[in-house]
Amino acid sequence: MPEPIQWSECLARERPGRRGLIGVLIVALAMAVGLVAQEWFVGALAAVGLAAISADGWAGCRCAMDAQGIVRAGPFRRRSMPWTTIETFTVKKEGATLARASGRGAISFHLDGVERTDRARVNHALDAWHAWWIASRAASAAPHHA
Repeated sequence: MPEPIQWSECLARERPGRRGLIGVLIVALAMAVGLVAQEWFVGALAAVGLAAISADGWAGCRCAMDAQGIVRAGPFRRRSMPWTTIETFTVKKEGATLARASGRGAISFHLDGVERTDRARVNHALDAWHAWWIASRAASAAPHHA
């Protein structure tokens, strides 16, 4: 089993203008909702909701892989999956995606959101965990002889 790993990820890290653009879009959409509803409170609620659902992109998150499974924890939402529930695990140069068979969600990691000095370490760890996952699935699928 590979060593546990933790890292931080923020998609706006490489392009700080993304934070500003996301902020402008949130304010504009919230104002539009408030105007349509003719209630500033509804617009404020829309702003909070939009900020919460987009927080992983502008505020970042903490990611981890260990013997129990994977975790992606943002400011408003924490997602985790034990290894036993993961049906697909793909690794590409852009990052990795892990998904459940039941269709109850997926977790993606984006290497362009990882600090440049940390990318090689995270990429190597994703490859190592992916190889371990494939081997463990093959071992559990192999027929057992008594």
